[in-house]
Amino acid sequence: MMESSVGDSCAVIMDMLSSDLSASLQNKKPKQDKKQKQLRRDTPLRNVDVTRLNQYIRVVAFSYNGAVVARRSHRNAVVKTLTSDYWFRLNQPVSVMTLVAESNESSEFVSRLLRRGVVLGRYVRSGTDYLPSFELANDMSVWYQRADIPFILRPNQFLIKSELPSWQFAKDFLLLTGVHASGVSAAGSVLMIWIIALEIMHGEPVTATILSEKTGLSKSTVSDTIDHLIGAGYLMRQLDRFDERSSMLSLTLSDEHRVAVQALFATYFLM
Repeated sequence: MMESSVGDSCAVIMDMLSSDLSASLQNKKPKQDKKQKQLRRDTPLRNVDVTRLNQYIRVVAFSYNGAVVARRSHRNAVVKTLTSDYWFRLNQPVSVMTLVAESNESSEFVSRLLRRGVVLGRYVRSGTDYLPSFELANDMSVWYQRADIPFILRPNQFLIKSELPSWQFAKDFLLLTGVHASGVSAAGSVLMIWIIALEIMHGEPVTATILSEKTGLSKSTVSDTIDHLIGAGYLMRQLDRFDERSSMLSLTLSDEHRVAVQALFATYFLM
């Protein structure tokens, strides 16, 4: 991969994350807001695999259906993505020790989540290791199919395997959010990743209604989560100049957070 190509693509992603969502992506120069510096919105996206990006965020959305993610803590979500990556990409069992080392959570917290998964019939315990139940593997195959992620059947205890690191990406994004945006819930992280992805893939204004449709979260949960993100300084809301009944949302991340997001997306989605 040429160094200049990587640089160009990273710069484009940075522009998309920091730009005014009301500007058009057509061959028109965006108007300069008096309160914001002028940003390049007419730069084409290059070398960003938007198909792969769409696959990854869709499988996360399907597995975290609205009812589940609304009740799930950020810490819980990190552990879940770790187990999914180990089981369905690496085809390896997980242990409390493994998850503690990678999530930086306490052994008590991780053990409690794993035990609950066993009680709910989602996990199977084998000595000190944990494996996915048939029910969970079947659900994962459905989520992969809906997200158009290729996978193969395996004659082992994991049953399926996908070479794509969709769950590794989800885990890395959640860990990054935990470092740079502490206090954000799992639902907040899901909204943030969809806002970023929609800006990159479509360059269109992001509204609460769109986020509710994409994530499966109820409108009330989306509204409450948006209010929390705005109050914490991670999100900005602007009235739609074409429809005063609607508001457009854009992320307002710190420079350090923005650079970290840029590097993460470049790692996974540069062609």
